[in-house]
Order: sequence, then C-alpha cells, then structure tokens
Amino acid sequence: MGVRKTILTILTFFAIYGCGIGKYPDIQIDEEDVRGYVEVYMQLDVNHKDFLIYLKDHNEVDSNEIAFYHDVLYILNAQGFIDMDYFLAVHKKLKPVIEVIRANPDVERYPGIGTADLSFIEEGEEQYRKFLEDTTLTAEGKEFLRKQMAQIETTKVDLFNKKEKNKLWVELVREQSSKETDVVLSDFEIMQLTTLAADISRL
Repeated sequence: MGVRKTILTILTFFAIYGCGIGKYPDIQIDEEDVRGYVEVYMQLDVNHKDFLIYLKDHNEVDSNEIAFYHDVLYILNAQGFIDMDYFLAVHKKLKPVIEVIRANPDVERYPGIGTADLSFIEEGEEQYRKFLEDTTLTAEGKEFLRKQMAQIETTKVDLFNKKEKNKLWVELVREQSSKETDVVLSDFEIMQLTTLAADISRL
C-alpha cells in the first residue's frame, strides 16, 4: 500500500470513527464538566431552545441542521467545552441521571439544602448558651435569647429532616441511573442536576 493511500485510509478512519461521542470514549466527568453542563443548558433554554429539542432526539449533531450553530458552539466553548463532541460525550453520561430525576417527581428532595452537615447551627446554639451565662444580662435579654435558641432548634430539626431526605434522594438517583451510565457524581452534583431538571422546560 502506497504512502498516499495509507494516509487517506487513516484520514477516512478518523472521519468515520473520530467524530461524535466516540471521540471521547473514556471521558471522566469532573465537577467543572457538571457545572459547565448546567450553565450551558440554562443559557440554551433561554436563547436556543430549538437546539435542546433537537438534542433530545439525536445522539449526534449535524451542524447543517442547526440554526445559529456557531452561537451554540460559542456558548459551549465559554463554559469549558472544547468542541461539540466533548459536550455530547458529557451529555451522554449525564442524560440518564436527569431522566431518573424527572421520572421521580414525587420523591421529596430539597436541592437548596443539599446533604451538608449542620455544624454551623450547633455552633450558633453554643454561642447563645455562652451569652446566657452572662450575669449582666437583664431578664428581658435572657428571654430574648431563649426565644432565639428555640427558633434555632426548630430550624435545625427541619433542616435535619430535609437533609436526611436528600440523602435518600441522591442514593435513589445513583442506584437507578447506574443501570444506564457509569458516571460517578457527588451529592452536590446530583443536586445541581436536580435543580436543572426542575428549571429547564425540555431536556
């Protein structure tokens, strides 16, 4: 086989197999990918909803079929996606997670709270207890602090209950989506996608 023919064969191989999702077969998604994915979808939902509708039914993107393709690509690049293929590879891995989220609308979850610890509330309670030990406080001052502590305790119980429900939620999402994708997401990243699924009209 001549050199020219060999080169053409190699170029043909990459033209066929080097495009689309196959260009990044071993992609490992990190926190920046998830954040960028969320930002891209939020922007596209506002400015290029037609592209999201197209993406819903296509695993590959034909630039000739997309109006304002370069505008879409600019949005992807601005959020750290080096090309359309990289975005599609991330999309392929995250789409099953979002599908699980949208398939369970009745399961309680509170994305604004997440699954973080509540040590900051306990620190606040401890500070109020120290204030109450101040012998110079008036009766009115102590009563005010006791009311504040009671409010903090009520808030802590509410947040604790919601946090526990969030823990169950992220485990449900992980378990069900693992059947369709090998992506491993943190609790925070699952909550980001939970918020996205609620805010975007079409995914």
